[in-house]
Amino acid sequence: MEVRISARHTILPASLTTRATEVLSKLTKFDSSVSAADVVFVEENRSFKAEGIVHIDRSEPIVASGEAEDFNSALTQLHDRLVSQLRRHHEQSRDHQAPKLTETLSQE
Repeated sequence: MEVRISARHTILPASLTTRATEVLSKLTKFDSSVSAADVVFVEENRSFKAEGIVHIDRSEPIVASGEAEDFNSALTQLHDRLVSQLRRHHEQSRDHQAPKLTETLSQE
């Protein structure tokens, strides 16, 4: 999975970029079709925002954001919101598939 990190109106420390890469790389365990993630860190008037876009193969991208008093907390918020949306997306895509063969055979 490719993780692209950018910053607006601020300079990011190396520790934050490595943490963001590690955290967002783990999103593939929720949906294996995740191909890339874009994160933008923004500093505006003493508020710190992390905005993220997760690109999924053959599907619409998932967008989320987090806002807190520092970038680490904003990244944690962003991760939690992306995880909940990925779980919801994965369940919706599974619901449209045919029932499992074992379920069909057990009903007969």
